Amino acid sequence: MLATDHDKQTARIFAAVPLLLAAAAGALDGASFTAFHDVVVSAMTGSFVALGRGLGSVGALAPAAWALGGYVLGLVAGTVTAGLAERRLPARGAVGVTLGLELAVLSAFGLAWLLGGPGHAFPVEPMIGTATLAMGLQGAALRRIGPAGTPTNYFTGVVTNWVSGMVDPAGRSWNPGAGARIAVFVLAVAATGSLHRVLPVGVVAVPVALVAAATVLAVATVRSRRAVGLRPADHTADRTRSMVVAPTGA
Repeated sequence: MLATDHDKQTARIFAAVPLLLAAAAGALDGASFTAFHDVVVSAMTGSFVALGRGLGSVGALAPAAWALGGYVLGLVAGTVTAGLAERRLPARGAVGVTLGLELAVLSAFGLAWLLGGPGHAFPVEPMIGTATLAMGLQGAALRRIGPAGTPTNYFTGVVTNWVSGMVDPAGRSWNPGAGARIAVFVLAVAATGSLHRVLPVGVVAVPVALVAAATVLAVATVRSRRAVGLRPADHTADRTRSMVVAPTGA
């Protein structure tokens, strides 16, 4: 098999990673929306709204503060982890390492969810913070896919660029990946929201399993040999070559 054939094959396999992670974000939201009293853990716009509405009330501010703090911490940890990993690994490997960290955090979240039982007898704010920590890690990892990043847990920008690109007189573009991520996110929310009503404890296994699958795929597509003689200044170009560089509609 030619090297270019290998590159195309691994790119096709890796293209499933954003879809799995979009489904994981949707599944986490579908499971937690009721349990956390209408808090969305995958995107932070709602948390900023809650922050504004809760000014002047410490009790009302707590969920938003935990959500935003967890997400920012996840972004910092994920960006630093991926950046350090990329010094020794191809870019897909760096993404895999960061997703592995997300999987560890999400597994801890899942364990706490299971221990909380059907009545969700757990402290809500730390659970929110842990969930958004995982989503921050995911967001940091997916920034490294494609030239503009590939959001899988927030979609306002995705919709904006996707629709604008299709009708822009200056140059129309069709990005099926953006539509696919939105579709799987919505379907995952619907599926796990329904599953939560009949299986409130076990439903947390869905996002954990999806992130685990994405992590395995990311690691499996790492090239067996690194580029020889790569200078530090070449890391950006090497990352672009080794990632899925199709338009993302980020």
